[in-house]
Amino acid sequence: MEEQLFLRPATLDDINVLFEWVNEPAVRQNSFNTAIINFEEHESWYKNALSKDTTQIFILMKDGQPIGQIRLTAKGQAWDIDYSVDVNYRGNGYGGRLFELVEQELQKGTELVGEVKSSNVASQKVFERQGYQRMANSGEDYYTYIKKVGVK
Repeated sequence: MEEQLFLRPATLDDINVLFEWVNEPAVRQNSFNTAIINFEEHESWYKNALSKDTTQIFILMKDGQPIGQIRLTAKGQAWDIDYSVDVNYRGNGYGGRLFELVEQELQKGTELVGEVKSSNVASQKVFERQGYQRMANSGEDYYTYIKKVGVK
């Protein structure tokens, strides 16, 4: 049986699973802000993010179960990418599938930007496999990746 994998827009009903994912130890370790996020902060941020046109959050669904998320936040003319995959599904290519599926939602030529800590080799590989270019002006402890959707 072939798995059913798709993105859907996040809703308020996703608040708890996103809270679990954001506080998972490896996610905190690979975030620029490594502190645990309390539920009140998360709830306030999440409700605000859902109400903005400058933020798009999608949930990756596999066979009816949420297994990851990807968030796009307007950053000038580009969109900043943040993503995570549930700890139980990591190492199976779902990070790349998140990128592929979200890029299908965007107009050709849309610029996507991601910043990845230099210690987060797994995410670096995801960006590179998806055709993102690592910028020479990356920071001391992070790399900046850029891609224009549908442009080779």
